[in-house]
Amino acid sequence: MANDNLPLPSDQIDSRPTTMVPANPAECNGDWNGAVAPSATFDPGINNLSAYFHALRRHWVMVLGIGLACVAIAGPAVWFGIGTKYTATSLLRVSMEEPSLLPGSNSGWISRDRFEITKGTQQQMILSPFVLMRAAGKPEVRSIPVIQYETKFGDPVEWLKDWLSVSFPGRAEVMSVSLSRQNPKEAQTLVRAVVDAYMTEVVNAESIKKRDRLSKLEDVCVGKEREMRAKRQELKNLVADNGSSDAEILNVRQKLILEELSLYRNEAAKAQFEMSRVQGELASQRALLKNVDEAEVPAIELDSLVQTDPQARQLSIELGWKKMDQVYTSQAVKAGAKSNYVTRFGDEVSMLQQQYDARLKELEAKARQKQRSVIGQEILRLDALLGSFQQQKEESAKEIAKMRDTAVKFGVTSVDVEMLRADLKNMELLATNVNTEREKLKIEISSTPSVTVIESAEEPLTPSNTVLRIAMVVMVSLVGFCCPAVVVALWDVRNQRINTADDVSKGLRLPVIGSMPLIPPRIIRRLESPLPRYRAWHLRLTESVDGIAARVLHKAEMEQSRVIMVSSANGGEGKTTLATQLALSLARGGRRTVLVDFDLRRPAFDEVFGVPLSPGVSEALRLENEVAELVHATATDNLSVVAAGRWDRQALAALSNGGAAVLFKHFRENFDFVVVDTSPLLPVADARFVGQFVDTVVLSVFRDISQAPKIQAACDILAAFGVHSVEAVVTGPSSLYGKHMDGYESTVTA
Repeated sequence: MANDNLPLPSDQIDSRPTTMVPANPAECNGDWNGAVAPSATFDPGINNLSAYFHALRRHWVMVLGIGLACVAIAGPAVWFGIGTKYTATSLLRVSMEEPSLLPGSNSGWISRDRFEITKGTQQQMILSPFVLMRAAGKPEVRSIPVIQYETKFGDPVEWLKDWLSVSFPGRAEVMSVSLSRQNPKEAQTLVRAVVDAYMTEVVNAESIKKRDRLSKLEDVCVGKEREMRAKRQELKNLVADNGSSDAEILNVRQKLILEELSLYRNEAAKAQFEMSRVQGELASQRALLKNVDEAEVPAIELDSLVQTDPQARQLSIELGWKKMDQVYTSQAVKAGAKSNYVTRFGDEVSMLQQQYDARLKELEAKARQKQRSVIGQEILRLDALLGSFQQQKEESAKEIAKMRDTAVKFGVTSVDVEMLRADLKNMELLATNVNTEREKLKIEISSTPSVTVIESAEEPLTPSNTVLRIAMVVMVSLVGFCCPAVVVALWDVRNQRINTADDVSKGLRLPVIGSMPLIPPRIIRRLESPLPRYRAWHLRLTESVDGIAARVLHKAEMEQSRVIMVSSANGGEGKTTLATQLALSLARGGRRTVLVDFDLRRPAFDEVFGVPLSPGVSEALRLENEVAELVHATATDNLSVVAAGRWDRQALAALSNGGAAVLFKHFRENFDFVVVDTSPLLPVADARFVGQFVDTVVLSVFRDISQAPKIQAACDILAAFGVHSVEAVVTGPSSLYGKHMDGYESTVTA
């Protein structure tokens, strides 16, 4: 039903006599006079979920359209904004089993806690600066655009550390090294470079040290084998010359001398072994000293020297600030323009860079000098140790020579035999130890290393973030679809529109005496049709209005309330339709009823009932016509109509000065009920002046259109003009019918 819909002509309304019986008055909670609660505060329902439901119900088309538009924009934007990522992965095995030391021995297993520490160590080693620096320095990596950019404006090592993922899936022995990029070839190149640098700098470096030690042990073993062959040949010759190797001819003194001689021989052998070991270490240190100037100073050590050197640190800080000033000044100067500040900052940056580079070279020289000093000290120590062993060997040789001279007295041959045997025994023991160490190193080198590459990074063929992109698109689409609904609901709830009859009766504390159905315009134009669907709408409208009339009749019997003003807070809320239908219902009930059009600015009854517009209420207010001349009979029995007339400022002035008193006096004396249709209360003051002459006011409230604050304002205005009996009728869908009737029920009996 449209705003202020015109009433149905009398020939479209069922003229059957009806008897309207009110509900039991004892069931009434409230007062029949419907007094307006002063300054009642309406709860806008911000914390009420039903208010948001009704807000979405009113604007679901707009919400759906905006939501779908947001989804159509946000979904593709997120999908293409995230972009396709390809992940290249290398798998390395960090073995939990230690290699066996000797053939046939069992492998040892590392404890779980120790293995977790090992995995954490390897994880940190692969992310260590020297490994990432070596990877970033590879030619194939330097050609990647992002590395070029980071090298120029940032730190490629930090970039690799942030983007590289190193993990142990499932707490297994497999270490996963992966990196995601939009270019699959770049991802493969970066992962392979990092893994290669890790294997070279960390894993294989230990193997190289073991091979160097094995080479030295091989040389020692070869030397010992030669010595033992010579001793065995000498012993063989002595035995052959004497025909026997029996030592029974030696007396106790000889045995003691031989034992003492054997001890000196042992000491000499030990001294010789230690001399060989020290000579090997000395040769290694001298080789390192020779290659000091050729080796690069490690970046970590150089960074440490820069941090500890005040001059280098100061130059680094000044160079950084000057570069920032140069960038900011260059950005401030227009393209193509020249600036003395830009030139000056460029010269200062170049000068500082030269000073910084020169200082770095000095620090590198100091680092190499320090390393040479350390190696030199180690060489001096080894030389001193070698001299000590040499001296010990010489002293042992002297003692051995002395003891041999003494032993000659007791039989040179027998002594030599025993000495040779003792020397062979000692040499065999020493050779056994050296061979054991050599075999251990061989097994460790030939065994599987503790870290091995089991799967090298390959160029990925399928994107790795498809699921993430889909999830993000779904999430953003849901947010984009729901946000308009939330915004529209919040905006609509703030308007505090009437959603149900409870919003009027409980929220505004305004008695609701009934409800009107919301009849579609296409239906209301054909209510006279005999078709069942139109008859059903006609019956629904009639029963609703008769229920309201029953309430009015009951109140009239209790309080002699016979003059009823029908109004609304604003226009378009169905007050004219309500007034017309209420008057028709009272007339059908056998009550002499007059319907007065006091909406002087927008009259309607002349067209609806086919009566002349003038004379009417305006003429009576101007005292141009008698009241009896204004009343026109209609096609409905017991119903008369008074038109609005032609209004002007004089008529409105008379209304404001109480000129309507004569009209209402005449209507009270000649009719059972007077139904007055007035203008809205808030836009103009006409209805406020009329309200002083009526017994009760019925406010027409239109669901989804009427606003609670405006209805409250209208009630406050009526209370200010002395109107203390205000009730409401709610117009809305059929879901409202029979909802809140303020304790009363209506029964329609044909």
